[in-house]
Amino acid sequence: MLRSLALVLFLGVAPGLWGAEPKGVEAASEARRQAVEQGLAEFAGRWAIVVAKPDGVTKEARQLQFNKDGTYAAFDAAGKELWAGTFDLDPTATPKIWDHRTPDFAKTGGDVLGIYELSGDELKVCCVVGTWKEREWQGKPRPKAPRLEGADVLLELRRVKPQPAPSATPAP
Repeated sequence: MLRSLALVLFLGVAPGLWGAEPKGVEAASEARRQAVEQGLAEFAGRWAIVVAKPDGVTKEARQLQFNKDGTYAAFDAAGKELWAGTFDLDPTATPKIWDHRTPDFAKTGGDVLGIYELSGDELKVCCVVGTWKEREWQGKPRPKAPRLEGADVLLELRRVKPQPAPSATPAP
């Protein structure tokens, strides 16, 4: 009987030893993946920088373009690309997470940890700049609320509506 109990216990634990995730973990992972995919879709598009604090933090940048693949670019008033990088979202976190980096910054271990609030065509992001050293964050902690207090940067963005294509109707 003791051997039978041991065999039952082993068979109950063994799937975990082989790397199989419990169904609840698989469902949570899938739900998070879907939430991130939805978040990327909501973020995608061109955004005008309405407020940038502290003053001058965005330099010449007037717009940001976020793409569904997790890439972004900053543009000046004439539409010239100034820099580009990648970003990650976690819309399941509270507050929602928005982290981003440029290739040059990533070479030095630099990163930007942030949060965001998205409401329709208005987006607020608040972040801190720092570096990773031996997997330890060197910088201010991630903001808890979209305020400049305790953060390095606060941006308020407004979605730029795509302009309708000009009509190809010939003049009478």
